Amino acid sequence: MRPISHIAFLTLALAVGGTAQCAVVGSQYVVLSTEPVVDELPPGKVFAPSDVINVPAGTVVTLLGEDGSVNPISGPAALVVTEDALTSDSPQRAGDGQAGPSSLALIASLLTNERRRTESIGSARTTADQSKPSGLDDPWAISIEESAPGCIRNGEVVLARRGIGESAVFSVRIGSGQSFNGLVWSAGKPTFSLPHPIPADLKSFIVETSKTSVLIEIKALPENAVLENPLEVLGWMVRSGCKRQALAFVRRLVTKQH
Repeated sequence: MRPISHIAFLTLALAVGGTAQCAVVGSQYVVLSTEPVVDELPPGKVFAPSDVINVPAGTVVTLLGEDGSVNPISGPAALVVTEDALTSDSPQRAGDGQAGPSSLALIASLLTNERRRTESIGSARTTADQSKPSGLDDPWAISIEESAPGCIRNGEVVLARRGIGESAVFSVRIGSGQSFNGLVWSAGKPTFSLPHPIPADLKSFIVETSKTSVLIEIKALPENAVLENPLEVLGWMVRSGCKRQALAFVRRLVTKQH
């Protein structure tokens, strides 16, 4: 029996004629970024087996596969997604058998909703060019702009703020009675790292400035998580409610490919 991937490849060849084509090995892919913007390849679009991915000339599309691979593709190119099974011993495979597809769907939904949000306010851009130098660009930095979940690793807490033109004095209340008071956030510094790792059983902490008080619900990266697998880390961030950090993680992935 002829392999499915070969059948799909031949079908594509007949469909696109003389256009350059190749098979993308995997099962599903989500578009992380398209630069410049192409309506047919919006961030969050998912490609399933037998789907054809047409990348115009002068365009670079970055795809995240359910095997955890990050794939920048420069146009012109016409590709087909094959039905090749992922090997269970692949180092990029997510931790459990269902993590890949479910994580991919969550990431796709996040990117689609973010694209619609930016379009609704008249600022539609690709994930790649939304980034401005800021502590909020660090996927492991927690914003102190609002109360929300915050994703951390190894017990390390890094805080981020938008306004960096002036220094700020703030405090962090951790657990029952324990706090860091009189912390000074220097002007020009987008992030601030707490001096010591937080207790492993801590569920939340409060950051207080002269103007705000926010509650951060801690989401600690599981010890068995594979940091080298973008799909696994991103899926965990989205499940944990760390949407801003997940978007920052996507931007970093895309930037590293260019």
